[in-house]
Amino acid sequence: MYKVIFTVVDVPEPKSVDGEPTHVTGPCKVYRVGDRITFTSNPGRIVMEETDGVCLAAFSAILPLTSAMCRDVTEPWDYMNKIKYYCCPDVERPVVFKVKRIPVEQGEVPIR
Repeated sequence: MYKVIFTVVDVPEPKSVDGEPTHVTGPCKVYRVGDRITFTSNPGRIVMEETDGVCLAAFSAILPLTSAMCRDVTEPWDYMNKIKYYCCPDVERPVVFKVKRIPVEQGEVPIR
């Protein structure tokens, strides 16, 4: 079982993909470099331990990955332990997260 920590490493200024004006006027207003979202797994559920903020767009991208990354990697073809960075789906100002997996014992996971 693993604790998964997503740490913000980049919050870029908006950038147009097609040369047209961007749909936003500034960088993400939810995250700053260094902000963290931490999850641990408990049998049957994911526990959010700490967070500096949660954007629903970023959370929707992170959630499926989190469930998989909290489990043990058991197959040689499984790539979960190789993912180092992940980003939210906002194409004009994606927030980039560094992903870290830390092994934990089942007794270390809070039950709420």
